[in-house]
Amino acid sequence: MKKLILCLLGIVLLGTVTVLRPMREQEKIVQKAPQDPILEKIRAMTPAQKAGQLMLVGMEGTEPGKAFTKEMQENQYGGVILFDSNLVSAEQTKQLTGKLQSLSRENRLLIGVDEEGGQVARMKGFVEPPPSEAAIGRTGDPQQAQQWAEKTAGRLKALGFNLNLAPVADIGSANERSYSRSAAAVSRFVEGALAGYRKAHLLACLKHFPGLGKGKADTHVDEVTVDTDRDTLLQEDVKPFQDAMNQFPQETFAVMVTHVRYPALDAENPASLSKAVMTDLLRDRLQYRGIVMTDDLGMGAVSKHVTMEQAGVQAVKAGADLVMICHNPEWIREVHQGLTKAIEDGTLPEKRVEEALYRVLEAKREL
Repeated sequence: MKKLILCLLGIVLLGTVTVLRPMREQEKIVQKAPQDPILEKIRAMTPAQKAGQLMLVGMEGTEPGKAFTKEMQENQYGGVILFDSNLVSAEQTKQLTGKLQSLSRENRLLIGVDEEGGQVARMKGFVEPPPSEAAIGRTGDPQQAQQWAEKTAGRLKALGFNLNLAPVADIGSANERSYSRSAAAVSRFVEGALAGYRKAHLLACLKHFPGLGKGKADTHVDEVTVDTDRDTLLQEDVKPFQDAMNQFPQETFAVMVTHVRYPALDAENPASLSKAVMTDLLRDRLQYRGIVMTDDLGMGAVSKHVTMEQAGVQAVKAGADLVMICHNPEWIREVHQGLTKAIEDGTLPEKRVEEALYRVLEAKREL
């Protein structure tokens, strides 16, 4: 009987060892599994570098000056937006974008431009501007939007750009900056444009969420309020953005949020500083997972009412992944200082910062 019991115990022990061995081996496999390289990169960054990656900045002149070069190298800005004041010829533009990329040692740089078409087009002296969105819309053919987007994207890529702040998805905007006054028509043309940018492998940017077509003033100057009820905003102005999100991989385009105030969505803040707009509506309700960026924080609608240090922090805290500051080097420094301090002291939660940085770095990896 004792021998039988001993035999049974031996079998049980042998089985236990057999079961535990593969479990331990599996644990080793898990421990040795490669870490997410994007997360590793984020966690190796200093607070100043994290803050820099959350910014899309402008520069002065036709080549990087000493101060800008130093700040680019130290702060590792996420991207640069260029204007006609920076761009003289095709050759100079290509050299400039190359220099800018060389300053971004650790991460590829987003280099953007506003090449919407019509009145809003850069480099007209050496790049054929697209027709205005209204002119394309009047053709009644969304294929025209696709063809022009693909053509424009090819020209921009040849000059070193990887981001175009277009197409405009607003309904009935002034100055020919909208495909149509019909939400359904705007959706069709926006989808055509996104198809063209995607085919050319250039990051597009839908703007100006949640739609500023009903705005009657200019956010460059001061506050603009749209007193439209929530249901109308969702059924009309938001529709082209929502349709695009349903039709295309969301990593293929960013969404720019306007500085317009929508009391039906947020009674206190402009959209670009609003959690109700960027997180509750855009992220949670519409399930958008790509890059959310602000319009230029230097516009009067923001700069006349909030300090630059506060503006950058409030925007990121509310849900922005990239904050744009197009002009004024001092404002760029102030935004950077505000973000750096907020990351260091926890005003910007680590999770929120990592989410934003992850989207930005992931988009760059695909370009």
